Amino acid sequence: MKKNASLSRRTFFKTATLASGAVLGAPLVTACSEPDAQRDSDDRALGFADPEFHQAGVAGILFSQIGYEIGYPVRIIARLPKKDLFHEKAICKLNPVSDEKKYQMGFNYWGEKWGSHWWIADFQAIEETGEWDIEVSADNERIFRDKGLRVGKDIFWDSTIELSSVDMLERRTHFTKVGAGWQDAGTLWVESPAQSAMIIALAELLEHTSGRFDKAFLQRIHKQIMVGCDYLVMTQEKAYELGFPEGAMSHDLLGHEKDVLPNDATKAVVALEKAIRLLPDEYQGKRTTYKITSQKTFKWLNTKAKPMGDYGFSRFLRGLSETDPVPNDEWQTRDLVMLCWASIEHWKNSNEKAKEMAIDLANKIMARQIPKEQSEDGYFGHFKEFNSVSYSEKSFIQGIVLGQFGADIGGFYPNYLMPIIEMLKLWPDEADAPKWKNCLQQFSYGYLIPSCENNPFLLVPQGIFGKEGPVWFCGTFHGTNAIYGYTAALALELSRLFNEPKLKNIAYGNLQWLVAEWRNNTGKPPRGVCNL
Repeated sequence: MKKNASLSRRTFFKTATLASGAVLGAPLVTACSEPDAQRDSDDRALGFADPEFHQAGVAGILFSQIGYEIGYPVRIIARLPKKDLFHEKAICKLNPVSDEKKYQMGFNYWGEKWGSHWWIADFQAIEETGEWDIEVSADNERIFRDKGLRVGKDIFWDSTIELSSVDMLERRTHFTKVGAGWQDAGTLWVESPAQSAMIIALAELLEHTSGRFDKAFLQRIHKQIMVGCDYLVMTQEKAYELGFPEGAMSHDLLGHEKDVLPNDATKAVVALEKAIRLLPDEYQGKRTTYKITSQKTFKWLNTKAKPMGDYGFSRFLRGLSETDPVPNDEWQTRDLVMLCWASIEHWKNSNEKAKEMAIDLANKIMARQIPKEQSEDGYFGHFKEFNSVSYSEKSFIQGIVLGQFGADIGGFYPNYLMPIIEMLKLWPDEADAPKWKNCLQQFSYGYLIPSCENNPFLLVPQGIFGKEGPVWFCGTFHGTNAIYGYTAALALELSRLFNEPKLKNIAYGNLQWLVAEWRNNTGKPPRGVCNL
C-alpha cells in the first residue's frame, strides 16, 4: 500500500471533512458518516473540519436510510477521493444494538467512478430482524462509524406504502380547482401523464397486493383511482369541446387544453382500462364512463393520432447534434411500448382484436432492438428510438422543449418492457413467444446488467451515448427518479423469468436509491418517508 506524498491516510482521516449525505451534489440512496455533532464525545468518527484539506475530496460510508429486506444484500459502500487513502485490509463491523448477531466483512475495491473511489462490504447472510451500529476500522484504528442500520421483513413496504400512495394524493386534490386529479410536482399544473402513471400504480396495488390492505385502505385506493380517472374523462371532454376529434385528450385543464398528445393518450388508456377491470362492482357507473372514454381514445390512437416528430423533441437530452434527423412519421419506441400495453389491457377487458394489435406492436418493437453486431460502446439489446435512425432511446426524456408540449412529454418509462413480459405470461404458446423471450434476454444480458454494474450502486443509466458510453443523472426535468422505480420493477420481473440473481440485485439497488435516499442536515433521516 503506497502512501500519498502530500496527504497520508492518517492525516486525511484526521483532517478531511466527512460527507454528510451528498454524492455529486445530489441526495443519496444511503447514509454517510456524520460529523461529531450527532454523537457523544466518546463515540466519534475520526476528526474533520480543517479547511486546508477540504480540497482532498469527500469521504464517508453509505448505507440505506430506511433499511434492508431480510434475505437481500446489505451493502455498505465506502467513498474516498483517492485509492491509497483506504486500507486494503479495512474491516466493516455490524455491532448489534440489542440481541442481534454480530457481523464482520472485509471490503472489496469496486473501482473509480464520478471522481471518487468506491469499496463495498457485501453482507449476504443477514436473516434476522434488528438494528446495528456500523464501524469501519483498520490497523486497530477506527476510520468511520455510524448508527441506524436496520434489517426487517417488509421494511420498505411498511415504511412507505401509505405516504407514497393515497396519503399524498389526498393532500393534492384540492389544488386542482376542478374537483378531480392531483396537483403536479412543482406547479399547479395537473398534467395528464402524471395522473395516468399514478392511476396505473394504484391499480397495480389492487392487482398484485390487495390482500395486504384492510377494507378502509382499499376504499381509499378506490377513491383515488376514481379521482384520477375522472380527470382523464374531463380532458377528453375538453378536447372535444375545443374542436379536436372524438377521443383526443387535452394535456391538462389549467392552461394546456390545446396541447393534444398521443403520448398522453396511450398512458390514459392503460390507466382507464385497469380501473375498469379492478374497481369493484359498486362503482359500475364510473366503470361504464371510463370504458366509453377509453374506447374513444383507443380508437383515436389507432385511426387519427399522428407521431409528434420534431415538435417538443430535445436533441440536447439525447446527445444529438442539431442536424441529426428526427422522423416525423414514426412513433418513438416508448410510444409503441405504451400502445402495446394499451392493447393488452383492452384484450383483458374482452376486446379480442386487441391481441393481434399487441403482437404486431411487439414485432415492431423487437425490430428496433440493437443487435450485438451493432453494439453501442459494447452494449446491445436496448432499442433505437426510431426505426430509421441509429441513435438509441434514452431512459428519461420528460420535458418541455422551447415552450413546446410535444414529443418528450411523459417520457419517464425507461425501456419499460413489461408488456412483452406480460404477453409471455398470457400467451406462452403463441408462435412468437420464443422471440419475445429472446428479446428480453438480449436486453437483460446485453444492456441492463452490464450498464447497471458499471456503477457501484447498480443504477440504470440515462442511456448509452455513443462512444461516451453510459451516462447517469442527467435528466433535465423533474421526475427523473421515476426511472429507478420502473427499472426496479422491470429487473425484478426479469430476474424471475431468467432466475438471475444479478437482476434481483439491480432491482434492489435501484429501489434503494429511490426509496431510501433521504438525508437532512441533522444527520437523522425522516422515518417512513418515500420520495416517489
